[in-house]
Amino acid sequence: MLRVNSLLIFVILVLASGCSRPTGTERITAHKETPDERLSAMLAKRPKIVIDAGHGGKDLGALSKSTPVYQEKALNLTTALMLNSFLQKMGYQTILTRGDDFFVPLDLRAAIANSNNAALFVSVHYNSAPSPKAEGVEVYYYNSEDDKERSDASKALAGGVLERIVESTDCKSRGVKHGNFAVIRETTMPAILIEGGFVTNQNEILKLRSPGYLKTLAGSIALGINDYLKGKGQKAEGKVNVKG
Repeated sequence: MLRVNSLLIFVILVLASGCSRPTGTERITAHKETPDERLSAMLAKRPKIVIDAGHGGKDLGALSKSTPVYQEKALNLTTALMLNSFLQKMGYQTILTRGDDFFVPLDLRAAIANSNNAALFVSVHYNSAPSPKAEGVEVYYYNSEDDKERSDASKALAGGVLERIVESTDCKSRGVKHGNFAVIRETTMPAILIEGGFVTNQNEILKLRSPGYLKTLAGSIALGINDYLKGKGQKAEGKVNVKG
């Protein structure tokens, strides 16, 4: 009789535990994504591009031979800010190495890109030469023997950007070139340095003085970047009006 009662009690306990359900604070609910979490997830899917306005602060860069004198650092910053706006409108995340007139060491510029795991690094500059006849746009990449994949990617990016600039501005192309510049040598992602024209050339400085021309130049750079990221070198449709 004792065995039967013990077995009956065991069966009742098992059934009771199987029928129990969590209530109140014990109830398990699915995690509801917060707005901040949704934003973070969305941003994680957007490529991050570091835009580097060359020179700045005490480092004036190249100087025009015109009156008034134009400083390269100011042209770099204006173009970089325009490029920043275009890329954001295209849906990219952007980081500026400088957003105002201050000096940033070369190693810090590269470190900003590397520490933020950027997809691309783009440095904006303007050129100068002893000869006032020197003109045109050239784009540099770093040709590394240790990382051919990055070198090849940088070269493809440089070619696409230069093509877009020439197409939009009808400037003279000086080609894609290897350059041993710190900002494109020390970065770990595809990186280019753009020389957008000669401040020492009278005809080019007249164009570079125009905000409309700089807008067209910046928009062309943005389209070249977009071509590379969307199609890996295949020309993509432009999504913004780049004409000044």
